[in-house]
Amino acid sequence: MIRRLAIRNFAVAKELTIDLPPGLSVFTGETGAGKSIIVDALAFAFGGKGGRELIAPGADRADVAVTLELEGASRIIERSVGLAGRSTSRIDGAPASAEDVRALGSEHLDIHGQSGQLALLRPAQQLQVLDQFAEVTPLRGEMSALVRELRMVRRRLESLTSDTQERLRQADRLTFELEEIRSAALSVGEDEMLRIEQRRLANADALRSYAAEAIAALDDAGLERAAGALEAIAERDESAAHLADAGALLQSTADDTMRSLRTYAEAVESDPDRLAEVTVRLDLVARLKRKYGNTIEEILAYATAAEDELRAISGAETSEDELRATAEELTRRSAEIATELSQRRRQAATSLVAATERELGLLGMDGASLAIGFECRDAPDGLPVSLADYERVDGSSTGHPGLGERLPRAFTETGVDRVEFLASFNVGMSPKPLADVASGGETSRFLLALTAVLGTSADPTTIVLDEVDEGVGGRAGGLVGNALARLAERHQVLCITHLPQVAAFGDRHFVVRKHTDGRDTWSSVESVAGTPRVTELAEMLGGDNVENRAAAEALLHSRVTP
Repeated sequence: MIRRLAIRNFAVAKELTIDLPPGLSVFTGETGAGKSIIVDALAFAFGGKGGRELIAPGADRADVAVTLELEGASRIIERSVGLAGRSTSRIDGAPASAEDVRALGSEHLDIHGQSGQLALLRPAQQLQVLDQFAEVTPLRGEMSALVRELRMVRRRLESLTSDTQERLRQADRLTFELEEIRSAALSVGEDEMLRIEQRRLANADALRSYAAEAIAALDDAGLERAAGALEAIAERDESAAHLADAGALLQSTADDTMRSLRTYAEAVESDPDRLAEVTVRLDLVARLKRKYGNTIEEILAYATAAEDELRAISGAETSEDELRATAEELTRRSAEIATELSQRRRQAATSLVAATERELGLLGMDGASLAIGFECRDAPDGLPVSLADYERVDGSSTGHPGLGERLPRAFTETGVDRVEFLASFNVGMSPKPLADVASGGETSRFLLALTAVLGTSADPTTIVLDEVDEGVGGRAGGLVGNALARLAERHQVLCITHLPQVAAFGDRHFVVRKHTDGRDTWSSVESVAGTPRVTELAEMLGGDNVENRAAAEALLHSRVTP
């Protein structure tokens, strides 16, 4: 429960400290006095929206601190917001994230603001109420996780499938190109060697002629005579011995060169067939270079890349098969969870209807009846479940879900059920969607009835109700107050009310007042009892006079407590 709420420079609250007891605490005050500050401050403390607009005029920050009493231990939740609009939270003095304080709030605090009545008219909120009563939150979480994963896998499959034709065309092209390159059996440097061979073959006759001419020139007696003359010089002049050596070397080199030329000339043959073969091979290399790269190295690198791409395409096909198998398994598991969710919802719906009708009777709505409609819609890519197209659960239902043909049904993260609360507030009238038949007061009491029913199945917590008696008249107000008192047997209840009939049931009565000095405006909260409480109730009844004070006394003394 909340033991203390401390507010500083929050909206029109300059400095407020409210000690809250167990049971039912009511907050009253004139319209515009700032009663909703209590709700807004609690919502802000536990991670609700809030920026610099919450800061009181002239202040540089707003602070809210909540002291929770949990099984003998206390926890302090603090949250502040500065003029820059950034807020910070702390739990027991240590920095905390927004997720941390929201988690703590969801566990120990249940706020029903004035917008809650409108939310109750929406089917999504009605499903939330049913699931809370059915205690299927863990199962619903499992369903949500499965559906998110299934959708992701289906998106990946859709992407792969849409690319299938393109991938097939790409695979055909790559296969052809690889075969073309592989069949060429290229070797690095081969093209240069082929060009050399081509030139030699094309010039074979000329090469042999030049070789013969060179041999003839080297074989001429002139070199031999020159060598002999140089040797004669050396014999007669020792200083010219090197000339004789040079002559001998020249003769030896000429002899070696002639032998090499004779061998070369014998090797150079005119071979038109080989020349044609080399030319064709060079043409092939040139064609492959035009398609795949400027060099043989680049052509071979292209082939390697093509092989990798083909493997990737093949892997994509394997991946697609694996994804299909995964999607089928996720669909199967999702269908199982969705079926279990639907069954448990329908079973719980019978109890929820009966309990809510009892609470509505206690709130003066004896002729009211409730039913819950369940609808499953077909969808080609839905979950295969065996549930009826439509089923209505009311107080006479057995709680056993209707079965239908196994069909693919539309689904969301909450399952395959579309749930709608149907109500009738007059005997003999068929139940219709709550949004179509409920007035403001009826919606308020309906919300209170559901809150009371849910409160019996939930762990003790703090329930905050902001004008849940909106649209409720005086006579019904007493019944609302009685219902709140019963709810407060199990939970701490904080209720903002404009009805004296409701306020009279409070175990503690707080009055919110607005003050001004002509320059500034602020709100205060005061706990009243005894005569001041009678005065406040009399004011709420129409004015502080003898008649209204007597009526206020009567309310306090004649209230029916649980």
